[in-house]
Amino acid sequence: MTADLDFSATPGPMTATDHIDPALLAGLPTAATGLCKVSAGLFVHEYMASMYGVPNAAERLDELEKRTIGELVGLLVSLDGVRPLSEPRAPARRAIGNCRQFSLMTCALLRRAGIPARVRAGFADYFGSDEWTDHWIIERWDTDRARWVRTDPQLDEIQRQQFGYTFDPMHVPAGRFLTGAEAWQRCRRGDDAPQRFGIMDMRGLWFIAGSVIRDLAALNKVETHVWDIWGVMAQMMFTELTEEQRTLIDRIAQTVVTGSLADIRQVYDAEGIRVPGAVTSHRFGRTIAIEAAA
Repeated sequence: MTADLDFSATPGPMTATDHIDPALLAGLPTAATGLCKVSAGLFVHEYMASMYGVPNAAERLDELEKRTIGELVGLLVSLDGVRPLSEPRAPARRAIGNCRQFSLMTCALLRRAGIPARVRAGFADYFGSDEWTDHWIIERWDTDRARWVRTDPQLDEIQRQQFGYTFDPMHVPAGRFLTGAEAWQRCRRGDDAPQRFGIMDMRGLWFIAGSVIRDLAALNKVETHVWDIWGVMAQMMFTELTEEQRTLIDRIAQTVVTGSLADIRQVYDAEGIRVPGAVTSHRFGRTIAIEAAA
C-alpha cells in the first residue's frame, strides 16, 4: 500500500502544478475538505449551465478540450484574470467543463498538498434518473480511516436541490458510484443491464468497456478526456463486443478491482491499452497530441 500511496501522492502529466504562477496557488486550503470544494467555484458543467445562469455554454465548447491542469488554469486566467484558484468565480467567469475537469483539478490540488488522490471513471446513480450516468469522481486517501474515500467535487448545493441526493459529497456512499470495472463486472454477472449504463444514446457493454480502459489509464496517472479513444477502444465503438474483447476487459476489470499497483501498471502497459502520444477526441472528431507518459 505504501507504494500505491506514494504513486498517487505525486502528479502525473495531466496534474502537474509546478509550472503554474504561484499567485494562482496562493491561499489554497491545506486539508482535503477545503481542497475538494475549490473546483466547484472554477467550472460550470456544460449540461447544467442554465442552472447557474450561464446561457451561452453551447458557444464555448472549445473550452471542454483542455486536458492538463496548465491548460485549464490558463483558460481560467483568460476568463477572469490572475486570481487565486481559492477564490470562487462568478458562474459566467467560470470555465465550461464536465465531471472530468472538476475531478482533475481536485486531484491535482490534493497531490500538490501531498494527499494521495486519483481520478476514477465510472457511473453514478444520483443524477435524477433510474439509470447509471457516465461520471467521473476522485478517490482520496483518508489517513484516519486508512482507506480510499470516494468524493464528488462537482456536487454543490444547487445540484443537491436539483437532483435530491442527501449524502455528503465528501463521502459518496458505497454503491452510489461504480467504477468502469465495477460496472463491467456487475453486468457480466447478470446483476444489471448494460443498457442502463452510459449517457444519452451511447450505452451498453462497449461503452462500459471504454470506461474500464479510461479508468485504468487514470489509475496510472494519465487522466484522458471522457470522450478520448485510442488503441483497442476504436474497434469497440457502437458495436457488439467479440468474445476476445470481452475476455480482455474481464481481465482488466479484475485487475483494477483486486490487483496491486504493480498488477495495474503491468496490465496498462499492453499494446492498445496504454495511452499513446495522441488520442482521438471522439466528440470533436480530431486528433489530440497529449503527454501520455506516467
